[in-house]
Amino acid sequence: MTKVYLKFIIISVFVGYARAQFLQPELDTRIGSMNRPRNNKFAENEQTDLKIIGQQNSPVSMERAVSPDKYIMGPGDELGLSIIMGESLTLPVKVTPTGDVFIPSVGLVNIAGLSLSAARSEIKNFIHDNAFPNAKVNIALLNIRNFQIQIIGAIKNPGFVEISALDRLDKVILAADGFHPLAKEYDITITRKNGTQEKVNFLNFVKTGNLESNPTFLETELINIPFGDVSSNSVSLRGQVGNSGYDIIEPNETLLSFLNRSISLIDESNLQSIIITRSIDKIEQIIQVSPDDFFNFVLYNGDIIDIARDDVVMVNGFVQNPGAYNYFPGYLAYNYISMAGGNTKDGSINKLKIVRKDGTVSRNSELTLKRGDVIIVERSSFYTLAGSMSILQIVTSILTIYMTYLSAVK
Repeated sequence: MTKVYLKFIIISVFVGYARAQFLQPELDTRIGSMNRPRNNKFAENEQTDLKIIGQQNSPVSMERAVSPDKYIMGPGDELGLSIIMGESLTLPVKVTPTGDVFIPSVGLVNIAGLSLSAARSEIKNFIHDNAFPNAKVNIALLNIRNFQIQIIGAIKNPGFVEISALDRLDKVILAADGFHPLAKEYDITITRKNGTQEKVNFLNFVKTGNLESNPTFLETELINIPFGDVSSNSVSLRGQVGNSGYDIIEPNETLLSFLNRSISLIDESNLQSIIITRSIDKIEQIIQVSPDDFFNFVLYNGDIIDIARDDVVMVNGFVQNPGAYNYFPGYLAYNYISMAGGNTKDGSINKLKIVRKDGTVSRNSELTLKRGDVIIVERSSFYTLAGSMSILQIVTSILTIYMTYLSAVK
């Protein structure tokens, strides 16, 4: 018994020094009848979830709950250890790079890879078996560790980002400046610390809030986001949006799901007027989708999604400056094409179509335009046949073939 109290006295001296040098006022606390730290407290009941208290270097809120059975301890985590034997002593202990926790006059106990709940039991048993068999021991998580994790692939800023042990995939993506437009957000691979690979459909979290699709991480783990294939699983978004261009879709994704996760609307965007241009077996279809049908309308690879405005005329396709243009009564298609800078070298004003708000399509270039109409300038037949070759290149090639033929005849 004398040895036990001698150890307790030694710990008391150590704690007194630690308090004077390191501990903040809210950590200078006692359990039971002692004063509580401001705004926080150690868990009185071992069955209740612990709270993070005294957070210093992490953006994690001090009031944020931690699940003791799921949180995995690691180097840099700091615990608040309270030993009660007649008098209460409280001291901070930090997990070392090797996963050990040093308890003065008791020794080292290894908690590497253990959950918070298991680590707490391990430390209590260690103290009871090696120093104070009758002491009451309380343990709380004081500080959450930070570490770096690598993210590669279809992300705007691939590399290493610093996160806390509680941060999830959405925070990692945000820290890396977001997905690349061609990211396959539904097919992410995570290489875990133990070498196993885990597939994550992040879109499932976006749509349902399921945290299993928004996991947390441990040190040295790797996130790989693959690029999608524009030719096999993409749509094109254009019109009154802030992020027009190609976007990868998951199999059987609906228009509602796509709009919820992908588009950046501008003030004048009108979701009452969405037009889908779809090509099936080289036959083009123009489909107007009303908001009531967003939930059930399944997107196909190659769909072109036009989001228009009621008070303007949209000019899209092979023009110099596609976009929305103010409506002028009596204007025809060529007037708006001129406002858009004219057709590109591979577009033809003789191949255009006008899509009305009701979904009807006209190829009459002399049609008087209405508010909300969409003009689509198509690729010229000549360009389709000749590709990117200039007329001079084509003529030169023909002459070369002809001269070769004459030489062979002679």
